[in-house]
Amino acid sequence: MSIWNRIKKAMNRYLEHLAEENKKTFGEGKLDCCQLNSGRKQLIKNDQSQQG
Repeated sequence: MSIWNRIKKAMNRYLEHLAEENKKTFGEGKLDCCQLNSGRKQLIKNDQSQQG
């Protein structure tokens, strides 16, 4: 059983880390397609301004 507990703990650590990174990236509110698209458009706009 010890190996299963180690796997479970490792998976929980990974999920906690993933949750923290998602909070940093997307904030704590609900994900909305309009918000995600506006962020993507801003990234594209910034990328184009750096190239030209």
